[in-house]
Amino acid sequence: MLQKSAITSVRTLAIHALIAILEHHHKAEAAIQHLGEHLAPRDRALLHELVLGVLRRFFSLEADVSRFLKQKPDIAVRISLFVGAYQLRHMRIPTHAAVSECVESIKSFQPKASGMVNAILRKVANHEPPKKLKPYQRADIPRWMYIHWRDAWGEEAVQHFCQALLTPPPLCLAIMGNRETWLEQALQQGFEAVAGELSAYAVLLPTGTDVTSLPGFQEGAFSVMDQAAQTPIMALSIPQSGTILDICAAPGGKTSLLSQRFPTAKIFAIERQGKRIPRLQENLSRLKKANTHIIQGDALKLPFPDASVDAIILDAPCSASGILRRHPDAKFLHSENDVMALAQQQKQMLDEAMRTLKPKGALIYAVCSIHPKENASVLAGYPVLQQQRIFPSETHDGFFWAYLSK
Repeated sequence: MLQKSAITSVRTLAIHALIAILEHHHKAEAAIQHLGEHLAPRDRALLHELVLGVLRRFFSLEADVSRFLKQKPDIAVRISLFVGAYQLRHMRIPTHAAVSECVESIKSFQPKASGMVNAILRKVANHEPPKKLKPYQRADIPRWMYIHWRDAWGEEAVQHFCQALLTPPPLCLAIMGNRETWLEQALQQGFEAVAGELSAYAVLLPTGTDVTSLPGFQEGAFSVMDQAAQTPIMALSIPQSGTILDICAAPGGKTSLLSQRFPTAKIFAIERQGKRIPRLQENLSRLKKANTHIIQGDALKLPFPDASVDAIILDAPCSASGILRRHPDAKFLHSENDVMALAQQQKQMLDEAMRTLKPKGALIYAVCSIHPKENASVLAGYPVLQQQRIFPSETHDGFFWAYLSK
């Protein structure tokens, strides 16, 4: 990883972060955290906006810039042009500032390219965005992804929900108490909070709301969790005293909501990755969920006997295609082949989960992906009682869950 001390410009940091993501497959969150660690809050927010903004609108920015290029430049020059074009098209930054900052930034990568970057960005500034985009460019998703989604649901539906993926998501909470009481308290303190529609626990607040400043944060009054991700927990129905497994539990949102819904159940939060367990422990401790027990274990080798548990939530690893608005790097980190490999892994996890489920028990398979290969294809041959695919919108992520029994 690059030396942060040698870098001062936020635009330069953004170019480094985007190269790390697009060329070396680093996650955006980790790259931004690493590069922005010593920035002032305002500059860190700008870095976040530039990196995620370019990732969200990568394909339309590429079309915008490419029409003025005679040949494809190297990655650093291309990214600097995208960073500049994003500022010109989607941010309230004066043209001279957006152009001059990117010209200065490229000098640390390709000094001889500064003149070209200046010329191309001025052409972008002096022209309207291209009106004729290819469908995948208009949707701002990879071509292979667009083709799969179009064939599954039609062009109009895909273009509609892909527009929701281009904007930062609202903050969504799962309230661990009386939602109406919490809303009244939040409104009295000046927060713009509204009830979510998909879950009786969900509350929406504006993008960028400081979570730690909300009423009841330290007391465990809520967990951060998109309302679409809350829907499988709402669908679960079991005896209150049952045993529940939450497989792939970190960071603990579903575990905490299970505990809230089933306070007398015995809930096991199972997580394979040791580095994710401290955050899981911290969240469950803050939320005061005493009926939860953390186990570090492999979802393919669960430490439970056959037919021994009443209910299971399997939140399987996936390509994250439903949460591209929140994690736009996912459309570059996962390929078409990755989706097929993930689907095979999901099926293996489902087989293992079913092994531990009691007869007539309840199992919910959940993924934050809307790819059909990670949904209906995985469930072929299983006793599915109910299922729901939720497409992304302005108020929630995309999600899929299915209710199975044995």
